[in-house]
Amino acid sequence: MLGRISFFAFLLLIVAQQACQAQPEAVKFTPTTKVDVSDYPWMHPELNMLQFYDRSALELLRQKWKRTDKEKLTVIHFGDSHCQNDALPGQIRKRMQEVHGATGRGLMFPTSTAKTYSSIEYSTKHTGSWIAERSFRMRLKLPLGIRGMSCRTEQANSSLIFDFKKPVPKNYRHLKIFCKRDIRSFDIVVETSGKRIPVVVDASSRKPYIEVELPEITDQKLTLHIVRHNKYESEFEFYGMSLEDEADKGAVVHNAGVGAAKYNSLLNQILLWEQLPHLQPDVAIIDFGTNDYLYYDKLEPELESEIKTIIDKMRKAVPDICIILTSTQDLFWKKKNCMSGEPFSDMMHKIAYDKKCALFDWYWISGGQRKMLDWTKSRLAQPDMVHLTVKGYRLKGDLFFEALQNSLAWLDENPKENEFFFRIDKLKEEQAVLRNGGKPKSEAMSQSSTKNNQKPAAAKGNYRTHIVRSGESLYSISLKYNVSIQELKRWNNKSKNTIYKGDRLKIYK
Repeated sequence: MLGRISFFAFLLLIVAQQACQAQPEAVKFTPTTKVDVSDYPWMHPELNMLQFYDRSALELLRQKWKRTDKEKLTVIHFGDSHCQNDALPGQIRKRMQEVHGATGRGLMFPTSTAKTYSSIEYSTKHTGSWIAERSFRMRLKLPLGIRGMSCRTEQANSSLIFDFKKPVPKNYRHLKIFCKRDIRSFDIVVETSGKRIPVVVDASSRKPYIEVELPEITDQKLTLHIVRHNKYESEFEFYGMSLEDEADKGAVVHNAGVGAAKYNSLLNQILLWEQLPHLQPDVAIIDFGTNDYLYYDKLEPELESEIKTIIDKMRKAVPDICIILTSTQDLFWKKKNCMSGEPFSDMMHKIAYDKKCALFDWYWISGGQRKMLDWTKSRLAQPDMVHLTVKGYRLKGDLFFEALQNSLAWLDENPKENEFFFRIDKLKEEQAVLRNGGKPKSEAMSQSSTKNNQKPAAAKGNYRTHIVRSGESLYSISLKYNVSIQELKRWNNKSKNTIYKGDRLKIYK
């Protein structure tokens, strides 16, 4: 009899353990970093990871990361003015190519035609008359494609000139020119190192680009001469070009940053979805947000759906692409500190959960609220307290690369775990105290909600029922429904954070 009872107790213990395993806590993991941030005590390098709520967000990248000796790893970095000058994408490119090998400069555009600043790695000039367009504008004169900028000339004998500031690796000899291809297009002569290569621009191929094999670029200059060969040729429309190695190995990081751009700027790039697959990207970093809330310090109601639409369109164009979202850094506008950084971070967590994306939560890694003051004092940020200095962007690029490395290492070490995220309730509470003038959030609330120190009343009204799935936590569920963990616990009479697969939770509207 005693043996039967012991065996029954053993079975109960196994069942209880299995139930607990249905609700995994985030595995403790200390990110490693070689980036020296000891002079910046306001930062949180302990949070320097890509967070995710389904390991499929990074699984294909994890596999591709280990095969770059045989397959090219391609990253495209979409963003705003934080990206356009290439300090940030360029640092990510440098770090990735140190590990995997250099296989290209990536996307380039003659920004002189758009009267805007160029990459810090090359300068541009042009001859002839050009009109240009950028993705942030509401009314577009030209269609936009892969680079988020376009230009057009109706003058033969015009030119686009690229001057590299450093020697070009000798293996960078494969050029993809994205341009309008039809019978009216002017032709091109590509010139470098004293050699001229004629290029016919016609509609003989459905590819949205033309491939050109170059000689070794020894003079650090690349020029596209626009020429007319037939009387019916009347224009040349250019969307950008990519300079790469033809070898299928190593890493390339394309910069697709456009100053002043918002998330919906990507939806203005009507040719993007046709052209994107031809870069064969494995990873897309979608890095906007500053211009979405900076000026009015609020998140527009349609912003979340716009971001989700972009994710859907990107996955339709490139089904296996890994998408990495970002949050914004603390910002000031006209000397006033923006309050929308934390809500924006929360929204990006929710989107990462809903759409199975990874998230680089730069808002908290960089320090959180009002820490832009420290960045500026340390000369990591510009006096406008919006943009970083080149040193600041390179620091961010180093941290992003190491966050990526840390996350892929975690996946290798935890093959059975499905999600990784940080619980930062304490950080949020500390930030709320500072925001409320040193008072705890509960003391700063209106007396109407805490009259006579009574406990908050139970929720009333309509609610929906959420059935807990394996791998879910109160935190991930709170993000999904945009409610707090405390509300979930109060609505469901829970004193602890533990939940189990199959639990039914009330979610009030």
